[in-house]
Amino acid sequence: RELAWDASGDGARRVLTRATAEPPRAPGERAGHDALQPQRRVHRSRRLWALLVDIEEAGGRVAAARAAYDRMLDLRVATAQTVVDYAALLEAHGFFEDSFRAYERGIALFGYPVAVELWGVYLRRFAARYGGAKLERARDLYEQALAACPAPYARPLFVAYGRMEEQHGLARRALRVYARATRAVGDRLEMFRFYAARTAALLGVPAVRAVYERGIAELADADALALALDFAQAERQLGEVDRARALYAYAAQLADPRVSPDAWGRWHAFEVVCGNEETFREMLRAKRVAVARFAGDAGSMAKADVARAGKRRAAEGAAAAADRGRVLAANPDEVAMEMDDGDL
Repeated sequence: RELAWDASGDGARRVLTRATAEPPRAPGERAGHDALQPQRRVHRSRRLWALLVDIEEAGGRVAAARAAYDRMLDLRVATAQTVVDYAALLEAHGFFEDSFRAYERGIALFGYPVAVELWGVYLRRFAARYGGAKLERARDLYEQALAACPAPYARPLFVAYGRMEEQHGLARRALRVYARATRAVGDRLEMFRFYAARTAALLGVPAVRAVYERGIAELADADALALALDFAQAERQLGEVDRARALYAYAAQLADPRVSPDAWGRWHAFEVVCGNEETFREMLRAKRVAVARFAGDAGSMAKADVARAGKRRAAEGAAAAADRGRVLAANPDEVAMEMDDGDL
């Protein structure tokens, strides 16, 4: 049925207020139980609550709108957008600290990964309000956000934390945040690349060497290969041809020419531009060695697979023979029958 409406909206407000009022609970009845009859669960309808807060806001009744938002959070019928809208209402009317508490309630209500989005909005609004005036408090908020954040969702928070330190704190502190992130996020390779880029921007390109060296030492081979190629390109840009060649040679140890032709193509292009006949031959020699080594590794793996399969078949045969022996031992007549059949 359509909501009663008039020019002032008071009729609709009365209907919605009545509809969202929690009915008296019967003895032994659990609040919010899904088995309740529909008419006893109307007060938990998100659509009705959304209409009510819209009417309260449109009528300028801030206190009533706040009460409605709070009740939505208490009933756990609010969405993440509800939390953002509530905080925006409070901020628009000058209740800044209350708006921050609204974000915190929403974060506690939803948890991760939704909490990452709420933390992002919360921290941006906090920075817009205070800038660098409350830097220690902002740092505490970022630490709270990261304390329980799962690795796959942590990167945006680390990046925002570092950006804040760049703008209002110290460059060295920002880089320490990025260094932490390389151990705490899901995609470590991309975080190392971001860390290297920010290090170059803040301290200069030579300072990037330590970042690349740590990344190559810590990452898995595939990611270490990609980072080593980035490192070689950085050294080439600095004019350090010998260092770049050494890095390409190191990366070649991680790159199967049949699987990673791009890595060898980049070394080939480097030698064409920056090398000579001798260094080009060294590159070709290293490629032949790599082909042989990786082919040998593949052969060893294939032999190991064959050996494991043979052992598995032998074990299955032994188990089948043992089962057959137990059956014959339990049924000697069957043995005699088999012998008679043989005589025939």
